Amino acid sequence: MKVSVPNDFGNSSKKHILPLVPEPIKGVKKEDLATVNLCSDPAGHNSTQVKFSFKGLDGDHEMPREILGWHRNVKRALTGLNLMGAGPASHNMCKQFMRGSTLSSFESAAMAILVGKKANDIVHAEMARNKIPAATDPNHDAGIFAGLQGAATTAGAREAPDHLSKRYGPEVVGDLLNKVVKNLLPNKTLQRVKRHLRREARNLVDMSAKQHIMHICRINTEEIACCPPAFDQNQCSTDDEIIDILLWNTPKC
Repeated sequence: MKVSVPNDFGNSSKKHILPLVPEPIKGVKKEDLATVNLCSDPAGHNSTQVKFSFKGLDGDHEMPREILGWHRNVKRALTGLNLMGAGPASHNMCKQFMRGSTLSSFESAAMAILVGKKANDIVHAEMARNKIPAATDPNHDAGIFAGLQGAATTAGAREAPDHLSKRYGPEVVGDLLNKVVKNLLPNKTLQRVKRHLRREARNLVDMSAKQHIMHICRINTEEIACCPPAFDQNQCSTDDEIIDILLWNTPKC
């Protein structure tokens, strides 16, 4: 019987996307850090504040774990600054946390999405206007037609970035951050991380069972939830899957 074997089967030298043990933290220069003051109560600017600093993202040399950590830090900063519901402000703040190719990718993706939103608004405005009976029709309402005509004109004249101030603005910013992370991470990140947990995430010689369990749970709850394509907790491994991983891979105390 012919058996198909993956190209990377048994290749322990291949570098994993999210190793079980986090890589050593590299020294970060002060000028590379972004610092914000987060409020304990985001809605109250007079509440207790804490200074929060993290490294901005270049996108040229960061490891996958650094990229996912940056994504979580940006969301934490936006929440603490009470900007999660403000499209233009959160968009401008996000740009302060990135540089180089990451910033270019963010801005180009923003323009593509917002141009699409503008085109969609124009189409809907024109469709609403065209539903009004013609001027020669007895049912024609000149006042309603004039209002819809003005709305269509306004939709065409509005600049693409202005659409960030609409109700879907915060959602657009979230999609942009997800798109940046997806572009920087390797292909099939989620599948490869889960496969690593199931097959190869065994303990090190000097690692206790407790440490091994903590590393598995941290990857599943903090990092897998930030991976594409869904970027949410629904793609994390279930409790039964985690139990199976631990039963097979955790060493005896």
